[in-house]
Amino acid sequence: MIPKPRFLQKRINEVPIGTFKEIATVQESASVYDALSIFVERRVSALPVVNEEGKVVALYSRFDVINLAAQKNYNNLNMTMREAVASRAGWVEGVLKCYPHETLETIIDRIAKAEVHRLVLVDADDVVRGIVSLSDLLQALVLSPAGIDALYS
Repeated sequence: MIPKPRFLQKRINEVPIGTFKEIATVQESASVYDALSIFVERRVSALPVVNEEGKVVALYSRFDVINLAAQKNYNNLNMTMREAVASRAGWVEGVLKCYPHETLETIIDRIAKAEVHRLVLVDADDVVRGIVSLSDLLQALVLSPAGIDALYS
């Protein structure tokens, strides 16, 4: 069996992988049009949807907008994010999260098993603290395939 690289045991809060500053979010009471505006202004591909307490309740991506367009639901741009999330085909309850104390190995496993592109990093109160994407992880693995252990040890 091939030994696992040591960096996989690092906690996500110990490595510079992911986005942790000025995370774009959208209120669940906001409209789909509001979300579209944030996608364009902030140049992000997904938005954590948060409730009044700031807790993450869903993740809305540009892919969801494409599906809305494919269904010719242009007149639904004024529906709330809560309605938009609830109307998604095949939607499963909740949002895929990760926590600062979790290891890279745990996070990579969760992304792979769920077949998603990103996890929302939350604190103990489910408040959004960051986004860890598949491309962030791949970039870290590819940029320094041999030296990554040295970088993070």
